[in-house]
Amino acid sequence: MISTYRPTAIGILLLAATYSDASWALDCQLRRGYAGIEALSSHSAQSLWQFDAPAFVNNRAASIYLSSVGRCSLSQRFTIKAQISGQYIAHAHTPGELEDQRRQHWMVLNELVGSWQGSDNWYVDIGKIRHTSGYLFSFSPLDVLRNSVGHRRNVRIFALGDRWRNFYDEGAYGISSSWYRNEGSYTFAAFPRLKRHDQRQQAGSEWDALLRTNSSDRYYASYSATGLKAFNPTISLLAGQQKTLALGTSGNLTDKLILSVEGSVSARGTWRHLDSTAARAIRDYRYVQQPYRMRSGAVADIGIGLRYTTDDQTEYGAEYYGQSQGYSRSEWREKFATLRFVNGGYRNLLPPEIATLYRAFYQLYSRMMAAEIDNVSRAGHLLGKHYLTVYIRTNKQQVGSVDWSASGMTHLVDGSHMLNLHLSIPLKNSTEIYTGVAASFGSQESEFGTFGEKGNIYAGIRINW
Repeated sequence: MISTYRPTAIGILLLAATYSDASWALDCQLRRGYAGIEALSSHSAQSLWQFDAPAFVNNRAASIYLSSVGRCSLSQRFTIKAQISGQYIAHAHTPGELEDQRRQHWMVLNELVGSWQGSDNWYVDIGKIRHTSGYLFSFSPLDVLRNSVGHRRNVRIFALGDRWRNFYDEGAYGISSSWYRNEGSYTFAAFPRLKRHDQRQQAGSEWDALLRTNSSDRYYASYSATGLKAFNPTISLLAGQQKTLALGTSGNLTDKLILSVEGSVSARGTWRHLDSTAARAIRDYRYVQQPYRMRSGAVADIGIGLRYTTDDQTEYGAEYYGQSQGYSRSEWREKFATLRFVNGGYRNLLPPEIATLYRAFYQLYSRMMAAEIDNVSRAGHLLGKHYLTVYIRTNKQQVGSVDWSASGMTHLVDGSHMLNLHLSIPLKNSTEIYTGVAASFGSQESEFGTFGEKGNIYAGIRINW
């Protein structure tokens, strides 16, 4: 099912924008946004996945997209803010079995928030609230409220370069209160479960918005200090179905060098793992209804980063990320032995006529495993234990000058890589042209090569306001 956007929010903003009763003193504006056209050429190497048709195909696609933020002030103390993003995609060829449709659209209400200022330092938000936190470039343990993203499986918008998730990120429905004092800021929030999640074995691109954002109860509290000279810590507590304590800080070692450290501890795993016992049962030709489970027992992760900024605003950064719940070497071997088995390996011990009867059954397992792997990534998680990320980016933002960014992440255990290169040139009249490459490299039994080595070459033009 492709996510659709109900026009309620647009109608509210348009109605408010045209209503001019002085008693309400309405002031509505489109605050910022962008729209553009993007062309993509995607290339896929051979992978483990085997179906009646190829799992992935080389293809070309064209996308049109828009993201816009609107804001209405109903009084000095009450405002409404909304952000909407949408995309339409057309492929030159029929996509593969693990990809999406040839022509499709996608739209999301990123946020819709009513904000009330109770006093000079107290604010209350209610609605679809998008809350992000953290200091790191690659993965932030402090960002405990992130939601899964619902982008299409084979095409995403690259206009923002390595910050592409910002186009797709959406908030959760709930209430939040923030209190600002001299010693720091306090935030409290509650996001109730509005829909039971019974589609975890399907790809996240098929989930509706409530499954991505409000499928569990979450209660959040956070404190960020502001009174210290160098390093001001943030501590966050998440309760509900997931229980997590996170701590992070960032500060200057010198005028140009910044150190950031974040870590978290959770009462149990935060993403679903392939259970080793279930994996062996599948390879023994036994039926297993739920081969993926949350890991029991406490898990922890840590991120450490250094960022250096030059006088011309060029940033150089390096980060390490590690997590205890990542697959171990033996679990990694178990996982790929099972992947090979459900993608044709089951035929090796069966007569051909019997193997044909099992084909549809094991193809279902194959699709389930592909969806589970994809969903971990959509939720912003990684599968392994140790990673290193390096990045460089410029920030001139001058008409006619080239801004560029390059980043690479390496899985330090299996040696697979993800690389991104993005170049943009601001033009007159708030127009920008851009191009870039996003690629993944690694063996078929590595994290970033699981779906085959991939390369995406893109170019586009967008208008900003």
